[in-house]
Amino acid sequence: MNARIVRNGAKIMSVRENARFVLEVAKEHGSFAKFLADWPPANEVGLLELLSKRGSRLGGATGQMLLRFLGYDAFVATKDVAACLRDAGLDIAAAPTSKRDLAKIQEHSIGWCPLTFIGVH
Repeated sequence: MNARIVRNGAKIMSVRENARFVLEVAKEHGSFAKFLADWPPANEVGLLELLSKRGSRLGGATGQMLLRFLGYDAFVATKDVAACLRDAGLDIAAAPTSKRDLAKIQEHSIGWCPLTFIGVH
């Protein structure tokens, strides 16, 4: 047996479903890259919600990591990031997963990368 092969059937099927999702979005917007480039940077929470609803297994940290992997200037709400933000006074959960907490992180992070939020990626 080869231990490097993914053995989780749901994960394997999500690859096919996500390929379909990307192709649908590309058809709607010209390309998936154009879709991401045109998405309002100040609404990353909305983009994460869309990935979760239309994609397969792209909710939570997986969607956040996907955006970073694709080169999208996105926050990743790890426990370490949450701890730093909480130390800085932001009222969020230790493991921020709620839409409320993600919105607070998004709002707080706008000040970190001003070029990102005026349309420069």
